[in-house]
Amino acid sequence: MEEAEAVFMIERVYVKDSSFESPNAPLSFVQTEAPTVDVGLNTASNQVEGMDGLTEVILTVTVKAKAGESTYFAVEVQQAGLFRIQNIPEEHMPALIAVHCPTILFPYAREVVADMVGRGGFQPLHLHPVNFEALYQQAQQEQVGHTTQ
Repeated sequence: MEEAEAVFMIERVYVKDSSFESPNAPLSFVQTEAPTVDVGLNTASNQVEGMDGLTEVILTVTVKAKAGESTYFAVEVQQAGLFRIQNIPEEHMPALIAVHCPTILFPYAREVVADMVGRGGFQPLHLHPVNFEALYQQAQQEQVGHTTQ
């Protein structure tokens, strides 16, 4: 019996949800204090019902720029991808979902963030590249640390 060929393909990349807030505009445009920028990342996935072999992966990027108690802006982007994943060994799936899919989606999310911040009247914010493999390995080590305690 022949082993089925492994398949990993991008079917579609899309923005699932996005929001931009600038609660203190126009006052935030004249602030002289440089804001601190916090970036949060989260990945979720689910099998698409009725579409065999298709997995939706959603990378959520949250960015908040604040100076003291004043919020300059807050952005949230859910950048999603529809991936055809078939005949991949089960033990490889977590890394595929947590590393490879977000690595593909991040440049799209980064572009949406820069565009939204620029359209909000601020200098476009270009997020630094993210090493999702290092984040995944760190999360794995933390998980092992929690289970051994």
